Amino acid sequence: MSFDHIAKIIELVFTALGLLFVIGGWIIPYKQNQETMKRQRQAEYKSMKRQRRAEYIFRQRQWEKEHIDKQISEFYGPISSLLQEQEIIFNRILYMFGRSCVFSKDQTKLSDLPENEQKIWMHYVDTYKIPLSNRIIDIIQNKKHLIYKSEIPTCFKVYLDYTLGWELLDNQKRNGVPNFYEYFYSYNYPVEFTRYINDTLKLLLKRQAELIGDVNSESTAY
Repeated sequence: MSFDHIAKIIELVFTALGLLFVIGGWIIPYKQNQETMKRQRQAEYKSMKRQRRAEYIFRQRQWEKEHIDKQISEFYGPISSLLQEQEIIFNRILYMFGRSCVFSKDQTKLSDLPENEQKIWMHYVDTYKIPLSNRIIDIIQNKKHLIYKSEIPTCFKVYLDYTLGWELLDNQKRNGVPNFYEYFYSYNYPVEFTRYINDTLKLLLKRQAELIGDVNSESTAY
């Protein structure tokens, strides 16, 4: 084999090696670039997923806050205020009578009271007690969708029975229909109703304050 032939073979070998190095030098960075892009896409997907979840949670809390705002301003707040107004006026009546109750155990009808106290009590029932109670019933009937957890408590039915009972006795009295109690209803006031309204209002106000902080802090993140 001549020297020229050997030289050509060596040249071809080096040329082939050069091509291999060139190809290898292209393939390796390409694979590295592909891996880098893959990791970036995964990171972007995870980031987008976290962002979507954060936006979903934000919308949920925003909806919850708006619903609680309505529960406070249109249901529990107004009822609590009316109950407080009723209690204040009733305590004024007791102060005027100079005792802690209107009817004692041995008093079962309106005529058992002195004449001036009869007038004071009838005026209170007609002007304040029944109208305020009816306003509370109207709120309950028209705003049922705002009841906490959509669960109607038993005390609502008890309060409705109490209020309608008073209205019945009042209508009977004004229309000359005889009734045994004459403005002294047989059932005591359902204190559990007032307790439920005020306790639920406190709970909602606390949750409202928490949501205001959460919504405000999350809204600044976008």
